[in-house]
Amino acid sequence: MKILYVVDQLQDLTSDPLYFGLVRLLGQQHVVDFPSKDIFHRAEAKRWFFPLVPSLGLDEARVREWLKDGQFDFVCLASARQECYANLRKLYSPLCFPPVVFIDGADDHHICRDVVDEFRPALYFKRDYIWAFGNPWLDRGRQLIVFHGDRSLMARTFPLPLSIVEDALPDVGNVPKRYDVSYRGHASHPRRAKAVRLLSSMGDITFSGAVYARPGDKLYKLRHGFWGRLWTKTFGGEAGPVELDRRYDPDEYYREILASRIAVHIRGGGYTATPRYFEIVALGTMLISDMPETLIPNDFEHGRHAVFCKSNLDDLRDLVRYYIHHANEREAIAREGHAHLLKHHTCERRAEYFLDVCRRLL
Repeated sequence: MKILYVVDQLQDLTSDPLYFGLVRLLGQQHVVDFPSKDIFHRAEAKRWFFPLVPSLGLDEARVREWLKDGQFDFVCLASARQECYANLRKLYSPLCFPPVVFIDGADDHHICRDVVDEFRPALYFKRDYIWAFGNPWLDRGRQLIVFHGDRSLMARTFPLPLSIVEDALPDVGNVPKRYDVSYRGHASHPRRAKAVRLLSSMGDITFSGAVYARPGDKLYKLRHGFWGRLWTKTFGGEAGPVELDRRYDPDEYYREILASRIAVHIRGGGYTATPRYFEIVALGTMLISDMPETLIPNDFEHGRHAVFCKSNLDDLRDLVRYYIHHANEREAIAREGHAHLLKHHTCERRAEYFLDVCRRLL
């Protein structure tokens, strides 16, 4: 199988790790990124949670030649950004073109109708896949609304959660457990600040972490005037420890997780899991998280691979205290979670899932 992987130059948390998984399964000659993506190949552009592979060095003329010769089984549109669409338009012909597979890594539940109408994707993979209410009638009704009644598109749309390139995590050596619990994240949702406020106020528990805010972020504004009063009125307290415009070292971030008996993940502005959800488990620390509201195939099971708290975080402190005082249960969950991640949520396993759907339905 040979794939043309049409990309843009911005980082994509869904399709970028999938690229490395596909390269490892199929070989780099069978996963051709167009145009060549710097963070895949150039040391100066490298992201600390991705590896590097050599560039194939193919220009547009060579890619066109391979398309004309029918060398690609399908073309992957690898992001939901205009730059990526423009790159596909350079090559696309509606009359004679391999099947298009769209990866929508946007952290929202909206369907990109413009992509569907213009490129007519044979398959649509969505990071923030429609979640379930547990009632068949409600589920079907909501899906029809999101898909604008397009039952054919519904049938060819599949969830594609994030994955992790485990061997790209920095090796920070043997780190002793110094903290009972840690949480660190960008200040993109009030729940994140609430989690820091709750955890940092537990006098009998050692906590490490903060939320980060930069100019323009919600929490940056909550230190002053109207926004601060609105926060207090709405959420009943201060925003909690906020480090403004903070830059931190990747090794520092991972070392904090490793030094924690429990690490917390809280969703941001979207509905689905962030990389931290998988990073915590990959590092062998027990995960406590609010429940992702989107479908993750082979997701972690509560009490077996991870622990899920209420979305309003009302039980977060009780869960932390329980598992700090029940070390055997905590460590068993961390071990089971790590084994489950290796089985289902690495970039290689996500690529296997992706290829299985493509092979069956294209």
